[in-house]
Amino acid sequence: YVSIEKERTPRKEKFRQGYLDVPEIERPEWGVGFKADADDSDEVRRLFEQRKFKFPLTADISNWYIAFNMLDPVVGDVGTPQQRERHRKLRQAISIAIDWEEGYGRIFRYKGGDAAMGPLPPGLFGSREQTPGFYDPVTHHLVNGQVVRRPIDDARRLMTEAGYPDGRDAATGKPLVLNYDFQRALTPEFRAENDWMVRQFAKIGIQLEIRATDFNQWQDKTLKGKHQIVWAGWLADYPDAENFLFLLYGPNAKSKSHGENIANYENPRFDTLFRELQTLDDTPRKQQVIDEMVAILQRDAPWSFGFIAWGGLAFQQWVYNGKPSILIRDMAQYYRVDPALRVRMQHQWNRPIYWPLVLPLLALLAVLAWGWRSWRQHENATARRTSPAAS
Repeated sequence: YVSIEKERTPRKEKFRQGYLDVPEIERPEWGVGFKADADDSDEVRRLFEQRKFKFPLTADISNWYIAFNMLDPVVGDVGTPQQRERHRKLRQAISIAIDWEEGYGRIFRYKGGDAAMGPLPPGLFGSREQTPGFYDPVTHHLVNGQVVRRPIDDARRLMTEAGYPDGRDAATGKPLVLNYDFQRALTPEFRAENDWMVRQFAKIGIQLEIRATDFNQWQDKTLKGKHQIVWAGWLADYPDAENFLFLLYGPNAKSKSHGENIANYENPRFDTLFRELQTLDDTPRKQQVIDEMVAILQRDAPWSFGFIAWGGLAFQQWVYNGKPSILIRDMAQYYRVDPALRVRMQHQWNRPIYWPLVLPLLALLAVLAWGWRSWRQHENATARRTSPAAS
């Protein structure tokens, strides 16, 4: 007999009660969500500590980002050299305005991570992500030795240079309206995230229209190049920088050749370096090639780099060998479980509480007592009225 718990909330509660060894095997964000719950409540934190839940965290080899369709006449790399430069500044302004540190570092922590400075997650050869001194000079700068996001005034200056002062077309005076193609229906969870994204664009005067569709419609739209701005992500197939940089290789353009380059980005120098990268072992030359490729992407801004997701799982105290898995999601075969401890803790955490059952009985007894008393009073009153008068 196999019971499948489809909903997230009851699955989460059953884990807290001890009826699930792990809430889910494949998904890497459960530990992140539980740690966020503990950070928000001392009572929850104490409960988790008492029950000895384990929430190991690591940076996953994945990324989430916003991609601009480079074939689009407003945000893309099309038109005259002057128009292309204005479009690039528009993308840079948007990249500054989207405060990933706030959104997925402080608000949506249950699925969040660290703001990305480039397309490569940490842990890969050639990636400088989360190393001292590395940051995206377009979106961040140094203040007192600390890397911080550039002020919104920098984004507004770029908007003016792009031809959209205060979010309005300098030539026509019309407000700039951009379309955000989202690949799922807007559940309450996703609506909150999309509302946050709308506010990020509004900081520089851009009206963002959410076009939410199911995945099949979204896929069809991107294959035809009808998208403008999209949310996307990538989980590595193998641990090499090539497996992320190919997402921006020109011949892999989604709308031209049905590849994974959803931004339809194409840069001759970047493509030349990518072909060289494919031939290199992990050498100093490979590091030089990757550094130049990342610098090109930072300047061109085909993506707003988004965030590097935290990978975190949740385990009961009786589950051993539980670790966040990088790349491979078949972790269950390595788990070791102490079934005796499991049964003991389940009984301890879920002892039946009987006193609520007594309340209805007491209420019934009170009603019966009141009824009996009322009946006796009625009988006594009747007896007095019918007794013979004294002679």
